[in-house]
Amino acid sequence: MQGTGPSLGPAAISGLEQALDALGFNDAVDQGIAGLAGAAIGGLIGVIGTLGAARLTGRDQRRNQHDHWRRQQQRDAYGQLVAQASEAIRAGGYSLDAYADQEPTAGDLAEQFHETVRRLDTATSLVALEGPEEAATSAMKLVAKLTLWANSLLLVNGRDEGSYVPSTARVADMGLPELMEEKEQSHEALDSFIHLCRRLLDA
Repeated sequence: MQGTGPSLGPAAISGLEQALDALGFNDAVDQGIAGLAGAAIGGLIGVIGTLGAARLTGRDQRRNQHDHWRRQQQRDAYGQLVAQASEAIRAGGYSLDAYADQEPTAGDLAEQFHETVRRLDTATSLVALEGPEEAATSAMKLVAKLTLWANSLLLVNGRDEGSYVPSTARVADMGLPELMEEKEQSHEALDSFIHLCRRLLDA
């Protein structure tokens, strides 16, 4: 039969612990465990910090992309209205010149000008949609000036041709100076809108 090894009693165990304490073994074990725990916690904090920074970076990147997309949408809306309003002003200039020279095409050109202005509604609505409110207000003022000029040219041509009887003194007394003034106001409204758009896009 094989014998069992001698067992250590409480006194022997206590003595062994005291001996290990005297040699510094228990302190080394405690310090080692503390070091490992500290390293693990430090690593975990580092990982959390990295994940948090990555999340913030991704959020900022998405926000920047969205802002860029919105600015591009606004630029397209502004540009579309500027192009169409410029075309309308050219058509108005042709109509006004024909009226001033009493050309037979004056009435037809006035109708073409009026139709060109009417088609600005879609571009104006797009500016109102993309904003901001300041741009929408300026766009509506521009179209209002062009609409007034186009209506005036259409009515005075009809008046002079005998196809329209004025119901207001304004139309009855309107002549070339008043039409020239409305043309100038339309140009100024377009310039104001362009300058505003540049400021908004550069902000």
